[in-house]
Amino acid sequence: MLSKNEELVSLLKGILNASPDLIFAKDTSFKYIACNNAFGALIKRSPDEILGFTDAELFHDSAQAKRIRVADSTLLTTQKTIRIEEWATYPDGRKVLLDTLKSPFYDKQGNLIGLLGVCRDITERVAAENELRVAKNKAEKATEAKSDFLARMSHEIRTPMNAVIGLSHLTLKTQLNHEQRDYVDKILSSGESLLNLLNDILDFSKIEAGKLSVEHTPFNFHELVNRSINLTAMGAHAKGLELIMQVEDNVPTVLLGDPFRLQQVLVNLLNNAVKFTEKGSIYLNVIIINQNEESALLQCSVSDTGIGMNEHQQQNLFQSFNQADDSITRKHGGTGLGLAIAKQLTELMGGKIWLKSQLQHGSTFYFTTKVGKVEDSTLASPYLTTDFSPLKVLVVDDISLARTVLTASLAECGIQAKQTNNGKSAIDLVSEAQINNQPYDLVFMDWRMPDMDGIAASKQISQLPTGTLLKPLPQVLMVSAYDKDAAKYAALTEQVNIAHFIEKPVSKTTLIAALQNTLLTHPPQSSMKEKQTDTSAKIPNFSSSHILLVEDNEMNLLVAKTFLADTKVQLDIAHNGLQAIEKIKKTAYDLVLMDIQMPEMDGLTACQKIRTDLHLSKLPIIAMTAHAMAKDIENSRAMGMNEHIIKPINPDDLFEMLSRFLPAV
Repeated sequence: MLSKNEELVSLLKGILNASPDLIFAKDTSFKYIACNNAFGALIKRSPDEILGFTDAELFHDSAQAKRIRVADSTLLTTQKTIRIEEWATYPDGRKVLLDTLKSPFYDKQGNLIGLLGVCRDITERVAAENELRVAKNKAEKATEAKSDFLARMSHEIRTPMNAVIGLSHLTLKTQLNHEQRDYVDKILSSGESLLNLLNDILDFSKIEAGKLSVEHTPFNFHELVNRSINLTAMGAHAKGLELIMQVEDNVPTVLLGDPFRLQQVLVNLLNNAVKFTEKGSIYLNVIIINQNEESALLQCSVSDTGIGMNEHQQQNLFQSFNQADDSITRKHGGTGLGLAIAKQLTELMGGKIWLKSQLQHGSTFYFTTKVGKVEDSTLASPYLTTDFSPLKVLVVDDISLARTVLTASLAECGIQAKQTNNGKSAIDLVSEAQINNQPYDLVFMDWRMPDMDGIAASKQISQLPTGTLLKPLPQVLMVSAYDKDAAKYAALTEQVNIAHFIEKPVSKTTLIAALQNTLLTHPPQSSMKEKQTDTSAKIPNFSSSHILLVEDNEMNLLVAKTFLADTKVQLDIAHNGLQAIEKIKKTAYDLVLMDIQMPEMDGLTACQKIRTDLHLSKLPIIAMTAHAMAKDIENSRAMGMNEHIIKPINPDDLFEMLSRFLPAV
């Protein structure tokens, strides 16, 4: 029968031999005093045959034995644990990489009596890591190659697209017949669609590479919403859809966030709503879910009365290249990238996106975004503090939601308006008010309504008799979801006096401006040229400034020159970086617009030489280029560019950029 000590020794031997790791112990004379079976297999001896021998006596490789002795001597001298990786060869010729951990051990009195070693075979692990490293390098090279390809294709596509879109804008400013204007409009629309597709592909590539980021800058939220609506309005009007917008009154005017990305999500959802809706309305609603002193969580929703989706279509809708209508005979185009990108953007902006939909009963897309609050109100719209509360107002619209939203907006201005859903009822209400000598001051009249449209109703209102005290009839403000100029023409044809024309959706800014213009200034009825006049008024006058345009492509040069001519700026031309430097040496320019890719000397090199060789550190230099990747913008700024405009050039963006550096007359 075994003693307790013998049982303990047997147990320890069992534990050691059960381990796949190579375990051994040596005394201070470097002789083995213990080892397990796994270690014995390394030198093809049993543990009992190893005890009492040194490495020089056990290993045939004298160099290996010497290395082991040096390491063991260092350990016993310093009494510090060491870890080494070394190759070992089994008797059958198999080579393994061992991760060896050696440490000193002591007796009960604390005297050093030897060292303990544990060796782990890491051959397969290291091989797997090497394979993973190679695969990772290949993947990174493939990603880099894809990014380079996308950057090159983006540049090559944007260069001719700048000419297509730019020349289309310029052509629309010339005298065209109806058919020609229609063709050019379609060319421009197709070019902009192609540009949107290109931007989606680039964004998707950035998302895959984990390089898409969002900014945190102050912006006017109400202006952003209006821009988003305006970018969608043409498509909605072409299909006869009502655009309705309601922004909760407690949503701050100025917020902190990424206005470009937020607008990108809004426009995507609005465009999708228009695409999949044949009749009815699109409703944009913005509310605050929660807030504190520093930030707020906004919820934006876009509802439509379109085709809707079944549960199967909804399940994968936010995945890349997935479409609600993916049949061969599908009616609605698209890449299926927009919603996948919107999902990534909302998550980057601290929110999420989801939807509710029912087949043939429309859809509502919701998304949230976290925004900061800004104390600086310089970006806020300058509302005049006019007291509108005494006004008596009637809202006429056949769509209940449109009436409710407009009535709520008027209530925010202090006006408690009455509402009705058709022209005949409006005439009766105005007539009754006149008879009771309590006339309406204003009537907000929808244009296109069933049975009797707004023009016909307004004409009959203008022919009503006045009250006993000869109170004037109310002024009519025509609210239209369609082309405003067409409404003006219809009113002019019917000889109906309309005080003001407003396009849906009606924002608070637009509403207040309409009220002020109608009640305070009483402007004459606008002519059909008002749209052109408004556009030209946005073009700044830079006639006191002298700038240099550096561009080698003749088409792009023509587009830029024509846009700049509208600003009356003094303009010189250079066709490459060398010419630009020579001109700058002779002339004191106020600003330089510089292409990047040019012969003889590129724009980045030219910019760097202007900064270093000519010592012009304060001269504004703006890159105007088809290079659109994030690294391109970083390179531009690293080489000394102040800003970076991406082709195709949008004239409004160009004018806004120039306004940052040039004084307007």
